[in-house]
Amino acid sequence: MRPRNFALTFVVVMAWMCVGLVNPAPVKAGLSTVVPLAQVTPADSGRTVIVQGTVVGAANFSSGFRFYLNDSTAQVVVLVWDDVWDHVRDNYHLNVGAVMSVTGVVNVYNGQIEVVPDRGSDVQVVKWARRDWRKYDLGALTGNDHNAIVWVEGRITDIQPFALGTTLRVADATGTQVVTLYDVVARRIPQQEKLRLGQQVSIVGRVHARRQVGIDIVPALPQDVYVLAQDQ
Repeated sequence: MRPRNFALTFVVVMAWMCVGLVNPAPVKAGLSTVVPLAQVTPADSGRTVIVQGTVVGAANFSSGFRFYLNDSTAQVVVLVWDDVWDHVRDNYHLNVGAVMSVTGVVNVYNGQIEVVPDRGSDVQVVKWARRDWRKYDLGALTGNDHNAIVWVEGRITDIQPFALGTTLRVADATGTQVVTLYDVVARRIPQQEKLRLGQQVSIVGRVHARRQVGIDIVPALPQDVYVLAQDQ
């Protein structure tokens, strides 16, 4: 004799099969074509796409990193959560100027289209970044440099923790400036254990000039802070 719930079980199984035919999973398995960024619109929210382009900007926030991706047809934000970033292969080479390929879900936040990868393997560095920043003397930076991306080198003369991260005071022969390292960056800096008093560092960051607190330099990514050999 069949179990009393056989008919119900059969109906449930058939229903699951029908749902699978309507919305097959996983979605990523069928993806193979790169979508031009101009074709990604708010109407695609929730859809998984593959996009590729050149990184033209980068920034951090408390839980991850934003990359501004441009493929000559349009620009979108690729939002990489910190736990995803930690599993991106060659993430050290992912910076402004790099070409990246991303499989991610389309999201719209504050009117901005974002592509959000689910795991590290969804982010591929197609071409490493080749950066050519202008090098500045620390003492030459002024309020007129607000929002500029600068490259500086110097020795750490002070380290102070604060609620959201750590500040370094870095000096060269011309002067001293503050470098602000937010936690999402500070925890991931290569050789971060060597960031101590007297250590020479090379830093790329955006200048923030504010009337009340003066100038600070804010690196966007962990690899924007490089520990130099002590004899340099």
